[in-house]
Amino acid sequence: MKLLIVTQCFAPDIYAVNDLVRRLVQRGHRVTVLTGLPDYTTGRIPREYRWFRRRREVYEGAQVYRVSTIARRTGPVWRSLNYLSFAVSGWLAAGFLRWRDFDAIYVWQVSPVTMAIPAIRLKQRYHKPLFLYCMDLWPESVKAMGFEEGGLLFGTVARLSRWIYRRCDLVAVSSEPFREYLVRTAGLDAGRLPLLYQYAPLPETLPVKPPNGHIDFLFIGNVGKVQQVDLLLRACARLARGGWTLHIVGGGSELERCKALARQLDLGEAVQFHGSCPPERTGGFYRRADACLLALRGGDMIGQTLPGKLQTYLAAGKPVLAAIDGAGRQVIEQSGCGRCVPAGDEAGFAALLADFVRRPQDFADCGRRGRAYFEQEFTAERHLSRLERMLEALREEGKKTP
Repeated sequence: MKLLIVTQCFAPDIYAVNDLVRRLVQRGHRVTVLTGLPDYTTGRIPREYRWFRRRREVYEGAQVYRVSTIARRTGPVWRSLNYLSFAVSGWLAAGFLRWRDFDAIYVWQVSPVTMAIPAIRLKQRYHKPLFLYCMDLWPESVKAMGFEEGGLLFGTVARLSRWIYRRCDLVAVSSEPFREYLVRTAGLDAGRLPLLYQYAPLPETLPVKPPNGHIDFLFIGNVGKVQQVDLLLRACARLARGGWTLHIVGGGSELERCKALARQLDLGEAVQFHGSCPPERTGGFYRRADACLLALRGGDMIGQTLPGKLQTYLAAGKPVLAAIDGAGRQVIEQSGCGRCVPAGDEAGFAALLADFVRRPQDFADCGRRGRAYFEQEFTAERHLSRLERMLEALREEGKKTP
């Protein structure tokens, strides 16, 4: 197929959509990407992308078109300007540039949902089907920025989110609770909300750590508010020092605050921050790890979802220790890949970590069971085959519509 992918988030920033584009090209599809300027790692646009440079590139065989955006920097005001700038620039590019022929439009939708606005313009202009892959719920995700439900801004974002979702021909959801939420808040038809789990690359060999008498915990991924890395740090502060280390690999809006919290808790060398790392270079961290840590904010719909990093933990064949509710807890319990406590339970999570430090042999089979569950549910082949069938069906529907 000829696919036009719209996403505000793209390489050289580290996102799963980069791997998706590469795999789609390898499977014989012609892929074009409409995206913004990279700024996730530092909050600033790299020098080589400023002043209208590198607006057209080739990435893994895909044609990439970039529109100008305002750097995200820090804080909700800059973040909002960043979101708005891509929506406006992308809308103009979709309406005035001449695009190559394509069969369908695919939106890789994390935050913000407004990244789909250029795709809606493309749909209107070329009369092509619009597929949206929903991995962040809007307006629910706005709560993480400190805006409360019932306020004027939240209500405005809620109306805009409904307008966007309703203009998509198909909205695939990455977690089962998403379906109920979108039916309730956006009035979507449940039959047009298929479940499509996120995938993670499957290592050819399991990263096995030779026993060395020291426990290494690993958190790898985005360090944002909903990931509650601060809970992991406070739980670690309850443990006796010595015999364990927590490795945090990744960047995000809460990274500096978490570093400051680690200093405040006097965690010292017990917690090590390694910064962002491309997926192809994470193998060394997984080989070092005895167990992977996961937390997700509770008390709202976001806390009921299935975080994408859980799939990567399962693929690596490592035990998972989590403070989580909802779909994530369900997968951990069904797969037998580890143990969890309720979201936000700092004391319970500390006790779980202490139990692992004392008796790691009790978790010996968790990694194997998690890997088996991953191969059953979360492989790239399974995801891409289902995605191709959905897009092909949309293309055929479009041919029948006058």
